[in-house]
Amino acid sequence: MQSYPLHLIIPEEESTGVEQLKQAFIPLNGAFRLSIVNSNLQLNHQIESGIRIAVYAGNPTYMSWQECARQLRQQSQESIFILISDEESTTSAVTQGADLLVHSRETHQLPQIIGAFIKRHQVKVLMAMPVQLDPVEELDNLTQLQEKNKELEKINFELDRFVYSASHDLRSPLTSVLGLLNLMREEVKEAGTIHLVSLMEESILKLDNTIRDIVAYSRNNRTEINFEPVSLQALVNDISSNLRYLETGDFKVAEQIHLLDEYVFLSDRNRLQIILNNLLANAIRYRHPARKPEVQIGVLLKGQVVEITVSDNGQGINEKHLGKIFEMFYRTSDTSAGSGLGLYIVKETVKKLNGMIEVKSQVNEGSIFTITLPLIHQLNRKSGEL
Repeated sequence: MQSYPLHLIIPEEESTGVEQLKQAFIPLNGAFRLSIVNSNLQLNHQIESGIRIAVYAGNPTYMSWQECARQLRQQSQESIFILISDEESTTSAVTQGADLLVHSRETHQLPQIIGAFIKRHQVKVLMAMPVQLDPVEELDNLTQLQEKNKELEKINFELDRFVYSASHDLRSPLTSVLGLLNLMREEVKEAGTIHLVSLMEESILKLDNTIRDIVAYSRNNRTEINFEPVSLQALVNDISSNLRYLETGDFKVAEQIHLLDEYVFLSDRNRLQIILNNLLANAIRYRHPARKPEVQIGVLLKGQVVEITVSDNGQGINEKHLGKIFEMFYRTSDTSAGSGLGLYIVKETVKKLNGMIEVKSQVNEGSIFTITLPLIHQLNRKSGEL
């Protein structure tokens, strides 16, 4: 049986939790060669010597887990870094360098979890390696691959259909509850009760937005592109109406969104609505607390492409997050509103239209998103020319 070298990185003073962690490896001692690291000197020496698998536990003060993961990656891209923590979310841990996050309550299963992860990791490595096959074996493998592809296509189609159907079924009762809350708001007079109704409504709308994101993602994956004349003014009006739930007593959404120039061009209206709805909702949702939101939408025809810009005067995005905001489930902080799906869906939808999206942002100044899409037909012109 293969034995894997594993380095357990722990604090200088061992706690009960760390002792339990060490005990968990005893039954599978033949599968892992366990080395204990509990000082900065030891850790630096082991990193220089090469670490295959590192398990970081107990928040050692001599090196943060993010720095430890970074140094391991510099030494070898093949190193596996496993974090044991109840404070980090899976998304946060993975985006900051961990290959796997394990919660403390799962410590007793850690060897099995690591073993399963290593097997998956080995499969990925093997799939990336070129293999020489004889013609008969290659043909047989090709046939099997085609059958597997057909099976996967069927599974994906059924999964998309299920997600789409289930999402619609979930939205129906949420809409009913929102209607009842509106009736309750008209009936009750107590300020405390009205506040509770508002909190309930806010939570339901957050769930509804997550379901909308799932529907949008499913629709983008499973439907063909449908080109039709699109009026940006009509599209923006529809989106502004849908975003009225974000209004406060200080502003109206429709009054804060300005289309600088109006063109009608051939594109997929539903997909453009998904893109602009997410960008405009973010511009309103993440407005600067010291001023009213101002959102401008610009349109420019440049040769064979149309360039759409969405700029706002909101909170802006820190430079360290700009390279990650289009990743699935990425949020700039754990307190951020939303599911972390919106900008990922925007990117995937733009990609479906054979376009690209870029962002520029400055904290406390605002953000500018630029979407570039290919023009399909010479119908493209200003609405006043129709």
